[in-house]
Amino acid sequence: MRPAVALVALLFVVACGSNAAPVADAAGLLAASAVPGVPYTTTVLTVSELSKDAAIPGLESMFSSWGYVDGAERTFQGQSHHLTYVLSRSLAFHDSAGALAYVAFVHDNTTAYFGVAGVQELTAQGRPGWQFTPAACACHMANPVEVGVVSNGSTVSWLEINGPDASPALLLSLLDPTNSVH
Repeated sequence: MRPAVALVALLFVVACGSNAAPVADAAGLLAASAVPGVPYTTTVLTVSELSKDAAIPGLESMFSSWGYVDGAERTFQGQSHHLTYVLSRSLAFHDSAGALAYVAFVHDNTTAYFGVAGVQELTAQGRPGWQFTPAACACHMANPVEVGVVSNGSTVSWLEINGPDASPALLLSLLDPTNSVH
């Protein structure tokens, strides 16, 4: 390609902009090695996406009051005799007060987030939070679901596991930061 033609093509691309989705930072998310053989996707978490988690009026504006900075999620889903669905989230806030406020809010609104759920305090590797056990589906071959939401400084880790082996012990084990991307 001649230099002049290449320059015009480059200028055209720059002028048109890019529709590429923002790249999610995987730091703090569950590593692929923690759920071997299950395909995954990693995406950026916007306030708009997080606000879809629960039907709570004004939820989107609450994220601003908590100082939400950014976040990402990694979703593992596929055939497995171990876990069939895993949702790992890492959320960054301006400070620890915002992270703690978000974790407390999820706890205080358990029904809106998870429907009827069992709730108990959770300390995962020194990080305080909550463990949620949504009511089991009455469907044939339903698998157990466990969710943990913990904070560490200005970061919140959210982990949901579903599958034949989903248990509180496995949830706690997978929440260990050594299982995360660094």
